[in-house]
Amino acid sequence: MNNHARVVRTVLPLVVAAGVVAGCQQTEEKKPAAAASSASTAPSPTVDVAANSKQVCDAALAVSKEHFVGMADDAIAAIDKPVSAKEAGAKVRAHYTEMAEGLRKEAARAADPQLRAAVENLAGAIEKRLTGPDATKVEAPDLDPTLKALDTACGR
Repeated sequence: MNNHARVVRTVLPLVVAAGVVAGCQQTEEKKPAAAASSASTAPSPTVDVAANSKQVCDAALAVSKEHFVGMADDAIAAIDKPVSAKEAGAKVRAHYTEMAEGLRKEAARAADPQLRAAVENLAGAIEKRLTGPDATKVEAPDLDPTLKALDTACGR
């Protein structure tokens, strides 16, 4: 029973974080798709900032969601097939590392400076986390402000 309680305490914050990230996506789907209709097959020297922002936001959401869900899946799998704390920690670190790398790539594509900063700040917060004592912990309340800032920059 103690192991199950530990897994629930581990999975619950991930579900909340994934919910915050998924909540961003639900609001985005309600917006009109005017930016998508402005796409052109001919190369243009200017960037459609709205369309670019939507692409970057969607991609940053996908990267974050993939790794938060991956951490939750790993924690749930540990119920049936327990792993050592070292192995569990390594999986968490790998998810956070890949999430930060994916966010850095998306930040570089952002045409809107505020969006770029929000994505970079989240990646930076994750990288900072990886250098501290919580690097192998799933619970990440320290990321909440940067997740909310990204949500705001994406207009959600």
